[in-house]
Amino acid sequence: MEERESLPPPPPPNLEDSGNKNHIKTLQLPDKPGTYVVQVPKDQVYRVPPPQNSSIAESRIKAPPRDAKTSRCSWYCVLFSIIFFALLILLGAVFGGLFSLLLSPTDPEFSIVKFKLVERKPNPKYDVTFHVHNSNSKVGILYKDSGSVSLSLKQRNIASGTYPTLYQDPHVTTSFNVTLEASKPGLPKVVEQSVKNEKEKVSVAFSLSIHFHARMKMGLLRSRKMKFDVTCNVKMDSLAKTTRILSQQCQTKRH
Repeated sequence: MEERESLPPPPPPNLEDSGNKNHIKTLQLPDKPGTYVVQVPKDQVYRVPPPQNSSIAESRIKAPPRDAKTSRCSWYCVLFSIIFFALLILLGAVFGGLFSLLLSPTDPEFSIVKFKLVERKPNPKYDVTFHVHNSNSKVGILYKDSGSVSLSLKQRNIASGTYPTLYQDPHVTTSFNVTLEASKPGLPKVVEQSVKNEKEKVSVAFSLSIHFHARMKMGLLRSRKMKFDVTCNVKMDSLAKTTRILSQQCQTKRH
């Protein structure tokens, strides 16, 4: 193990010219070989940065600066998309209105083919079969959004159901069934009397209300969505095993 020798104090500086203000200090080391320890003041020791700082700095230098033109272009694209979709909606509404005005399609015509009480307990259920006729020769009807059907007796709602979603070709009559279920158990008094009296038939008058949305369609053209309300007044001779429709009247209104 090598011995360490302390550094001897430096000799006093030799001033070549006492009148010169710039003094040169010369540190003379001893000629004897060995290992020496140099002590540096603490305020002159500088912290070495970690190596990852250099990679972060290089990545920031290599990263392309954000272009103001690119940001401006993105805003223009968003604005153009909003205007484009707004024009599409406006054109759709205009063409839908022109379609309805120029072609003047007629409303669908409804009629009741069968009306029957299919279940009495726990909650009564009524099965109704409708015919809907599309009298337009070139315009189809698209029934959508699952409308509603309600059954009333003496202006009191006693059952309800869902109107089906379907498409009807021009000049076609379509048949469909709707099951109406009562919200409360038990039959109305007049309905119960009509069910029990098979020999002496007790007639019952009902009112059916249908609410649905539909679009008229011809090729690629479609009308705006229209709301329809249908009211059917029907009178049954009996609700026993054998039933027969005595009279009916249906009216369709477009909104």
